[in-house]
Amino acid sequence: MSNILFLPILLAFAVGTSPAAAFESIIRLEAETYRYRLYEVRFPSPHQSPFPINDTVWGHLYIPRQAEKKPPIVLVLPIMAAPNTWIEMRFVHEFLRQGLAVMWIEMPYQFHRRPHPSIPSGSVFLARSAKRLGKNFMQSRADARRAMDVLQTLDLVDGSRIGIFGISLGSLVGSAVFSIDDRPKGAVLLLGGADMGDLVFRSNLTAEFIKAAGIKRAEVDEAWKGLDPLDYRDSNRGKRVVLVNARSDRVIPTFNGRKLAEAFPDALQRWVPGGHYTAILHLLWMPSYAAYEMRRMLE
Repeated sequence: MSNILFLPILLAFAVGTSPAAAFESIIRLEAETYRYRLYEVRFPSPHQSPFPINDTVWGHLYIPRQAEKKPPIVLVLPIMAAPNTWIEMRFVHEFLRQGLAVMWIEMPYQFHRRPHPSIPSGSVFLARSAKRLGKNFMQSRADARRAMDVLQTLDLVDGSRIGIFGISLGSLVGSAVFSIDDRPKGAVLLLGGADMGDLVFRSNLTAEFIKAAGIKRAEVDEAWKGLDPLDYRDSNRGKRVVLVNARSDRVIPTFNGRKLAEAFPDALQRWVPGGHYTAILHLLWMPSYAAYEMRRMLE
């Protein structure tokens, strides 16, 4: 059997109020196990960056073997600067056990999208200007929406039942996507926050970098117009969202975690002991909990 499942296909349609866009998507069968089939997915980013290699989005699509013919699909948005997806894969495999298909995408400047192999994955995302940082985030949001465009064309999954799952940066991007796109049936967002103009100056991950770069709060607010979930609080009412935040988080401070709950007025928010990095201890139970909540949303 050839490992090329589909030749490049042309997708042309409008999503929400977005203008119609035509693009090619390549899907290739990469591996098979007794539990799932894994496909490599590639498509062009809707936005152009200073680095052409960053403008191709790579996706990794898992289809469970023991599932309904066209299972619901979870779009997974990963952590910003991790060297691998070890954490995300704990959730991917739990989603598969629940009979859910999964596609995780490499976000701007991650993995295959790094400007140079010597550059750590995701590190270029933290730009030296508010304008570029906003554009990087905007590209992330657009890439996730285009990933849903692709999923809705596939016979492998039920594109009418899409859920969003994100951790840290993935949670920030996922909340921004869900705020302007009604296609997802729900979202499970871990260690996320809102009010970005405040967050980047409050977070111990970005505060020193932002100050050293001489970036002002007004510049961040201007660059983030239309990107923050708080801007869509009224239209986010009724959306099914589960939030999990850490009580001692200094990367996504509790103030900003509560702001994300304000942005989704009907969200269920749970607080767990620990900080942004020590929250890894909750991997003992969190993947099964996230998969349970996601399954309920996509039934």
